[in-house]
Amino acid sequence: MTLLVILAAAAAAAAVAAPALKPVKLDLKAGQALAFSARVVEGKVVLGAARAGKFGELQPNDGEIVVGLSPKDKTFYVNVVVTEKTTAPVDFLATGFVGGTKIDEIFVHGKPGEPVSQRIGSTCWTVTLNGFEPGVVK
Repeated sequence: MTLLVILAAAAAAAAVAAPALKPVKLDLKAGQALAFSARVVEGKVVLGAARAGKFGELQPNDGEIVVGLSPKDKTFYVNVVVTEKTTAPVDFLATGFVGGTKIDEIFVHGKPGEPVSQRIGSTCWTVTLNGFEPGVVK
């Protein structure tokens, strides 16, 4: 009986110490931007809730990353523009989809305080941000 009480107390303590994190869905279309908090905790990136805005208008608060997709033009590409206002760099993937089919993907290296811009195929219907990991400080 004592062993059961100890195991139950240990399980309850573990549940309180490490709450389950819900994944944050980060999807963009051309002309849109998302801002979300990002911090590195024990070697992993923890994301906060996202707020939406228009490309070029949304600015990051302290501890946030803003990712925007430029509006479509006559080329086959849009720019993925990233501004990090975080204490450490955060790297991630931007994956372009048409329906459920992946058609393009880029790896974004974060640079706090410096905007980063890369191109991704503009025939994408949706660009999903994923694969977040701590960046390398250079």
